[in-house]
Amino acid sequence: MTVTSDDVARAAGVSRPAVSQILNGRGRFSADTIRRVEETAAAMNYHPSAAARTLATGTSDVVIALVPNTTFGTNLQDFVDFLTEELARAGLILVLRFASSPVELLEHFITTVRPRAVIAPFVAPTAAERESIDAAGITLIDLHAEGGRDENHRIGQLQGEYLASKGHRHLVYAHLRDARLDVFGDAREQGLADYCLAHGIDAPTSIRLPLELDEAVSLLRTLPLGTAIACYNDDVAIALLGAARELGRRVPEDVALMGMDATRIGTLVAPRLTTIKVEAAPAMDRMIRDVVSRVSGSARPARPTDPVVLTVVTGDSA
Repeated sequence: MTVTSDDVARAAGVSRPAVSQILNGRGRFSADTIRRVEETAAAMNYHPSAAARTLATGTSDVVIALVPNTTFGTNLQDFVDFLTEELARAGLILVLRFASSPVELLEHFITTVRPRAVIAPFVAPTAAERESIDAAGITLIDLHAEGGRDENHRIGQLQGEYLASKGHRHLVYAHLRDARLDVFGDAREQGLADYCLAHGIDAPTSIRLPLELDEAVSLLRTLPLGTAIACYNDDVAIALLGAARELGRRVPEDVALMGMDATRIGTLVAPRLTTIKVEAAPAMDRMIRDVVSRVSGSARPARPTDPVVLTVVTGDSA
């Protein structure tokens, strides 16, 4: 049987409006009354009406997270799972929206649902998205901007550093052709280019390819022997590995390949991929607790000082 606010009020010995006000953080009540109502509601497994709360507060219990159409390893999935759990503890519901979707869909959702907040953990909102969020009076938590540093730029630099340490001087950056999936590519290529500039290496060539063998073969055929390719992710590196095999090019002697993500599949191909592993769990834990505290209005914990740890996983492809 569904428990109502009337049931909680009778059990706690208070009025129904008092239950509503206390559970919505409003009104002036003694600490003992607040504790009694909260404990009674919890014991009876009472969940206030989301629709009624939206009418009363002007916002719902929904929190939107803008996420890219791409991932780096399992980190994004872990982030979403943990954020979902922590928001649920605060009585909030997480809804994901791909950052590449039309802004009109975001506008419609915001207008209809009136979310508590919009979170941008990995990609910066577009100008149009910011305008829509601001116009609706919804809180925007732009963690991507607040980080103060771009880990994707660091990834490109690390790829350049490793490939240069192996004696490579003709470097290429390989993007995914589908821009929706290549969310971090420009920042990573810029990191590679900045490393080259700082160390007297010619600027890297840029290529874009779909994950299709024929086109990967066509692109690789245009590159000279001795090329070293920093790849957007392990999928791109594996596509180029297949192309090298088709062309009879040796890896890493004729073409060196460095991936990104340290995916399990990269350990199963031959030669085994050299790649970069992102270790972000501790930073993500602090980031999520920070987000939940800001959305729920509780005290904010300290922000992490070093967002993620990047480690080169040495294989045989570079």
